[in-house]
Amino acid sequence: MNIDLELYKTFYVVAKHKHMTKASEELHISQPAISQSIKKLEDQLDGTLFLRSNKGMELTEEGKMFYEYVKGALELIDNAEKEFTSFKTLDKGEIKIGCSTTLTKLILMDSIEKFHQDYPNTNINITNELTSKLIEDLKLGKLDFVIFNESNIKESNVSLKKIKELKQGFIYNPIYFNDDVKSFKDLNNFPLILQRPESNSRKLLNHFALQNNVNLIPKIETVSQELVTEFTNIGLGIGFAIIDLAKRNFKNLKELEINKSIPKINIYLATNKNTLLTFASKKFIEYL
Repeated sequence: MNIDLELYKTFYVVAKHKHMTKASEELHISQPAISQSIKKLEDQLDGTLFLRSNKGMELTEEGKMFYEYVKGALELIDNAEKEFTSFKTLDKGEIKIGCSTTLTKLILMDSIEKFHQDYPNTNINITNELTSKLIEDLKLGKLDFVIFNESNIKESNVSLKKIKELKQGFIYNPIYFNDDVKSFKDLNNFPLILQRPESNSRKLLNHFALQNNVNLIPKIETVSQELVTEFTNIGLGIGFAIIDLAKRNFKNLKELEINKSIPKINIYLATNKNTLLTFASKKFIEYL
């Protein structure tokens, strides 16, 4: 059956008031138009919904049963519209973000604070994982967007947008080390603290080192840049990290002079081309 929702709305209002004049006032349509709608609906149902009298419009037994179902359906639709509006106005909602712990601190933290002040009822869920895993979750629709550093991603259904540049380089604690590094070859004369080979930061460093004909040999490999900065701070070696993060964590850490030759890293926002962003996610991206 082809359902004309307006016919059902008209029936509902007439049945609620049991009077054509009151129904006409609420619906802002003429009484003859209401009569035509009721007749059309009765013809579609092949039955009688109302008994018409001088007192008004009384429901038949079948009409009473039909009214209860229509009332429930229209109330459900009304609730759905209200719920949808609450998501649109961000009185409700959820944002699912994929990001490393480091970039959460450097890129997301300020935006999260400002967004939460404006939209405190929106839930923000952050997944910290390797970029490869986050991109897979993005493709599966488990995440709204992913923020990561550098990109060799060639996925056809993933859209990338560069949002920031960050400076990276070698750091040391002057209590334990001096800047005696004149070239990339000199780095292997010191205990190096690097992220694991599968991280984007390490891949970029290895690529740059090979361009300088050097294969860097770390003493310590960690899963996060946070640990790189912490181990560097206690004198375990010379670390490689994002400079803003290192100096935020430990103001006493210094940069090697060789950092001037190291390019900045690009920070990207990745979204799924096949999935529409939620109202909350669209708004949050404006804060980045």
